[in-house]
Amino acid sequence: MAWTAPKTDWITGELMIAEDMNAVSENLATVKNPASAAYTTTADIDADIREFADVDSDNLNLTITTAGGDVLVHFSGSVQFANHRWIDFDIEVDGNRLGGVDGILRRHFVHAVGRDIVTFSRLIQDLSAGSHTFKLQWKQNGSVRMLSHAQYWVREVS
Repeated sequence: MAWTAPKTDWITGELMIAEDMNAVSENLATVKNPASAAYTTTADIDADIREFADVDSDNLNLTITTAGGDVLVHFSGSVQFANHRWIDFDIEVDGNRLGGVDGILRRHFVHAVGRDIVTFSRLIQDLSAGSHTFKLQWKQNGSVRMLSHAQYWVREVS
């Protein structure tokens, strides 16, 4: 359901018609069920990328149609690494990355070899109403593996 601008030019004594009631009902459904999309990875993802690129362009590029306002983006996953690596994460919204050179999050691994959890949330404010695509992107300074069962989701919050 899409948000419909509510009627504001009521006249005293005017009766509410079915079209007005339907608009109210649709708006309540929109508030109750905000636009959202989510994906949980089912396989490991290996990468050795020096410039930002989509983590998984088939599954981790999520599109929602918003009523306009704020959207919350969240990622949580385990990353396996070797030899003191770092990994940068960023979100691309409608073709524009949010972060700078190092993205919105840089995770530096202090151990020589191992795995660690990477998690972040990002509030994206004042998006226009309409369809928006949120791409999870990354870059690394060496070979890194995202383990299966990582979660990525977006949800309209206002």
